Amino acid sequence: MEFYNEDDLERAGLYELFSSFFMQEPSFETLTPVKEIFDLEFDDTLYEIRTDFKLLFSETGGNLLPYESLYNYLVWEAQGIGGKVTEEVQKFYQSADLILDEKLDLIPDHLSAELLFMSYLIENSFIEQQKGFLEYHLSAWVPDYCDSVQIHARTTFYKEVADLLREFILKECEDFGITKLNDIY
Repeated sequence: MEFYNEDDLERAGLYELFSSFFMQEPSFETLTPVKEIFDLEFDDTLYEIRTDFKLLFSETGGNLLPYESLYNYLVWEAQGIGGKVTEEVQKFYQSADLILDEKLDLIPDHLSAELLFMSYLIENSFIEQQKGFLEYHLSAWVPDYCDSVQIHARTTFYKEVADLLREFILKECEDFGITKLNDIY
C-alpha cells in the first residue's frame, strides 16, 4: 500500500478507528488507546459503554441502527435497510474494485463499512472517489446521525465519539470543498 502522504496515512487510520466504534462492542484494549489518541475524558465503565453500544447500534434492539438507508433516502421511497441507497453504495465499492469480505457480515451501507471504504480509497489514492463518496454518502447522513447519537447515548464515551466523528466528516468536507451537506443525489 502506498499512501499519498503522511496526512493521508493518519486520515485512513482515523476512518478505521471510527469504523470500529460502530462495528462491535468496544473492549478494554480498544478503549485505552482511544483515550490517549483523542485525549478523551470519560468515566464510563466498560460495561456501561458496551451496554450503550447494544442500546444504540445492535441489530437486536438498537435505537439508532447505523445504516445510511435509514437516514438518507428520498421522500417518496420507503425507509428501510437496503434499497436504492444500498445499491448506490455498492456501486461505489464496485467502481473502486472493492468486494466486502463476507466475514464482516455487514450490509454495504453500514456506517462501519462506509468508513472502512473511505480508508481503502485513501490507502489507494483514489482522490476523486473519496470526494464523490464523501459528498454523496457520508456528508448526506453522518453529521445528522452523529447528532442523534449525542442525544440518545447514555455514556460520555459515545457522545464524544459521535462529536469527534461529526467534526471529522465536516472537516473532510471542508478540505474537499464540499459545501452542500445533506443533499441527496
